[in-house]
Amino acid sequence: MFHRYWKTIWIVSIMGLAHAAVAQDDRQGLSMDFHRRARERFRDAMKDSAIAVIAAAPIKNRINDVNYLYRQDNALYYLCGIKEPNAILVLAKQPIKLDSIETTEMLFVEPRNAREERWTGRKLGAVGAKKTLGIAVALERESALSDVRKIIEANKNRLKCVYLNLPLSQRSEDALLGSTAVERHRVETITNRLRVSKDPEELALIKRATDISMEAQIEAIMSCEPQMYEYQLGATAEFIFKKNGCEYTAYPPIVGAGENSVILHYETLRKKMLDGELVVMDMAGEFRGYASDLTRTIPVNGKFTPEQRAIYELVLAAQDSAIKQCRVGASFVAPHRKAVEVIAEGLMKLGLIKERNDYSQYFMHGTSHHVGLDVHDPSSGTLGENQVITVEPGIYISEGSPCDRKWWNIGVRIEDVVLITKSGYVVLSGALPKTVAEIEALMEKKGVGNVSRK
Repeated sequence: MFHRYWKTIWIVSIMGLAHAAVAQDDRQGLSMDFHRRARERFRDAMKDSAIAVIAAAPIKNRINDVNYLYRQDNALYYLCGIKEPNAILVLAKQPIKLDSIETTEMLFVEPRNAREERWTGRKLGAVGAKKTLGIAVALERESALSDVRKIIEANKNRLKCVYLNLPLSQRSEDALLGSTAVERHRVETITNRLRVSKDPEELALIKRATDISMEAQIEAIMSCEPQMYEYQLGATAEFIFKKNGCEYTAYPPIVGAGENSVILHYETLRKKMLDGELVVMDMAGEFRGYASDLTRTIPVNGKFTPEQRAIYELVLAAQDSAIKQCRVGASFVAPHRKAVEVIAEGLMKLGLIKERNDYSQYFMHGTSHHVGLDVHDPSSGTLGENQVITVEPGIYISEGSPCDRKWWNIGVRIEDVVLITKSGYVVLSGALPKTVAEIEALMEKKGVGNVSRK
């Protein structure tokens, strides 16, 4: 255990780091130059005599006249940065014509409408799109698909390939291409390759999302106590996300206590947390389009039982060993293989399994995924410089498992985001407490979720 004085100094330091990291101007996302470079790289990867039609994500209705908060399609956002619905970007390998216009890039946006903007906010319009996004040609259209059809028709004699993205339905694709005989490819076959390794601007946003998410996890850890509800810990984290400029959660918060700790993607969050239980908190924010992904597992009452501690420290040892496999040129599955090795050996020593391969009863998911615009970002088979991955082993022992009852309903996952560098790796969330001593010390404090108000 830490001496109380050093415990206090450590807690103040870690909280100060998280707060300092988010105390900066948060108005800027990716730059115009970033998107311009992305379009250039995309065009370089296109086949000859090809165009790409990249449509905005559809507006999704929640109920009646209420829509979900709008989130742009990743491919369109990556290539031009527009956040508005009903936009279409057209990119061409060689210049294409539309009426008197000849260009290799054209963005269609909704016309500005003063009456609508009074209700739903200002739109860019063609002038704003050119100025803000740096697109060579921007046009306002009620329905851009008819103009895209004109482009395809006017260039059909030399057009051999069209790239289309996922928001376009099969019916839209067929109507768009008509009788033009061309190869069809998905836009994502190019953008997914481009997005695997991150640009410095992207890394800055992932780091920012991670710093905010660390602060949220710290407040949730300090706020946790028996008789709270799972949703209250989730709300604590979401408050910190919003307070620091995150537009969205990176995914619905996973907060599972007791028997819910063994459900991998538990999102209900309605249970009252009881003394003696563990709670898995998989919660992170999305900042300017970029996600983080962090998980901590803590004892609801602030102290691990011997059984909880044994499982927790086994998962932590597996994570530490897996992180050490993160280096340029390593297989993407190298961290997972190491985590499996450590967990299988540990479960055998604890008497939970008899055969090594039985580990999958309690550890049944992969250890890593890439992080970026998606919390589960496009991946590659080999780790490379400036890739960001998670390392998140876990053990989940459900009630009724073929082991001593004392292990039942113990679920533990520990997750950090790791940047692959030229010389090794950097754990971007390394400042977030995760040893037993660190967590128990932090839980002696009060957080924003349980500080009494006068």
